[in-house]
Amino acid sequence: MTSAVGFWLAALLLLVIVVGVLVRALWQGARQSEAQPVEQAVEQANARVYRDQLAELEADHASGALSSAAFEAARDELQQRLLEDVSTTAASTAASPTAARKPWGLTFALVVLIPASALVVYALLGQPAALDPRVLAQGPDSAAQITPEKLNEMVQALEQRLKDQPNSVEGWVMLGRVQRARGLFDRADEALVRALALTQDDDLLIERAEVLAQKNGGSFAGEPWTLIQGVLTRDPQHLNALLLAGSASFAELNYRSALRFWERARERVDAQSPDAQELERAMAQAREKLGLPPMPEKTRPASPALSATSISGRVSLVKDLQAKVAPTDTVFIYATPVSGSKMPVAIYRTTADQLPLDFVLDDSMAMNPQAKLSDQREVTLRVRISKSGQAQAQPGDLGVSLSPVKPGAQGLNLTVREALR
Repeated sequence: MTSAVGFWLAALLLLVIVVGVLVRALWQGARQSEAQPVEQAVEQANARVYRDQLAELEADHASGALSSAAFEAARDELQQRLLEDVSTTAASTAASPTAARKPWGLTFALVVLIPASALVVYALLGQPAALDPRVLAQGPDSAAQITPEKLNEMVQALEQRLKDQPNSVEGWVMLGRVQRARGLFDRADEALVRALALTQDDDLLIERAEVLAQKNGGSFAGEPWTLIQGVLTRDPQHLNALLLAGSASFAELNYRSALRFWERARERVDAQSPDAQELERAMAQAREKLGLPPMPEKTRPASPALSATSISGRVSLVKDLQAKVAPTDTVFIYATPVSGSKMPVAIYRTTADQLPLDFVLDDSMAMNPQAKLSDQREVTLRVRISKSGQAQAQPGDLGVSLSPVKPGAQGLNLTVREALR
């Protein structure tokens, strides 16, 4: 059953139920009118009024507010009024038929006119085209395409809203996305910067990195890469950052890094998701560029060509220092060149509650795509536990280092035993 058929059946069922209830109530009222003559109903009403007024007179008499003589006079007058009302009602009803007419006119209006009116109103004010299966298959926006004019209207409305609510993160994000859809990447970036000044959101940072790359004609060199690496430093498993890092590496013809980023992202994507299929195709292209064989359907062992450029091992903390380390303390695991620059060529960040921890450093964790682990003959491997969470070493940080280490080293053991000097 299609969505359109289901909608019409449900609407028809509801309409039948509502009309049926109304018609039943209408005819029940007509039958009750036939069973009870008009004069009888009037007499009963008059009798109720008489009883109420008589009760009030009796209450006043009992309380002393009305003397006995006044009470009897008022009661006689009330009885006389009641007799006159009954006589008048009987005379008037005798001249008119006592049987109520059948409500055929109202029944016709309920059964025919109301459903017809509902269909006319829906045709005028609703969206009948939205029930077309072809429209449904094209998505929710197909019934009303977003035109440049509508985008302009959205921008004007958002800008006016942001004048009144300059601290609206949602408003700035939406404005940035609309400007991006218009191809105005400079303005999109300005809006996203305003949003990021109000909230630190890694997903939003990745979105800004995409916008910056679009401003640069598709190049991720410079600030876009810096944003991506910053997110991965804080959260090495951030899915959007991994996906974008893979795409950026692939665009720069760095297929090995692209594959490593995408392999890490693939571990976080549901195998049944359409995203998984797209990711598989991207990874297959990267493997083809590298001259690697296709991956098996289910088992995906690490390629020897890739593992030779990584360093793996285990980080642990001696028992004597465990009391000095909080579970939320930041743990940095990184490799730096043995000589020259001290900028990490690969870095992994986690928290102390993960210790002991098995780690892998590779090119996908590079802070600068121009300075990677695989480019080094030897590196110094370092571990630092920081309470401040700052990249720069602080007094009181704990750590350990191992040097020299060649890329491809596996199964290293780094035990943190003392504070850094």
